[in-house]
Amino acid sequence: MMKKYLVVALGAMLFCGGATAQWTVGVRGGWTSTTISRYDGGRMDEAYSALGGFEAGVQGSYTFNSWLAVRATLSFMQRSHRMDRNLNYLDPVLTEHINSYLMLPVVADFSFGGEQLRGHMLAGGYGGYWLGERRMGKTFWMTDYYVYFEDFDERCEFTDEDARLNAGVALGAGLSYSIDDKREVGLYAMYYYDLTSHHKGSPHLADPRYLNTLSIGLNVNYKL
Repeated sequence: MMKKYLVVALGAMLFCGGATAQWTVGVRGGWTSTTISRYDGGRMDEAYSALGGFEAGVQGSYTFNSWLAVRATLSFMQRSHRMDRNLNYLDPVLTEHINSYLMLPVVADFSFGGEQLRGHMLAGGYGGYWLGERRMGKTFWMTDYYVYFEDFDERCEFTDEDARLNAGVALGAGLSYSIDDKREVGLYAMYYYDLTSHHKGSPHLADPRYLNTLSIGLNVNYKL
């Protein structure tokens, strides 16, 4: 009986959306801000904060009817964060982790409004692949009498403790404006919440690390 209701509901959705069903393709770009959630493991002298970056990619969507579409985006995204040492004599010590990811969110797009200006609520999930990491900042070394500080900038190599595939929840909202029957511009805000850690840790010490990214930007779409 449940399967029958599902088939009827899907058929009604497709029938009602037949007149407005449409493919759309486009490009998007914007600014990102990422924080990290990590167990301190006794590292009381470390403080983590957000770091900005950028996103650029392509997207496609399929519109079922006037209020429902499915949207997928393939983008290059920086998901970076910063760590500061907060001991008095180590105040200048910091590390910026510049992480590059290939992201693929797939979300349901619930829209409302008029013919030209419409609001959008987005919900779904994403998969990601960690492309690379660069670390830069200031470190220190000590002698019997002095503490010396030194700048560094290095490209990091992945190890067996790194998990390069990740997945999570994607939520967002946006506004779109139809210029004409084919062209559309939009403003969006998306939040990406990791459900998988990008660090496996060692057999003796669990050290999960989750990234949380806010992305704000613009997209330009073309209706096929």
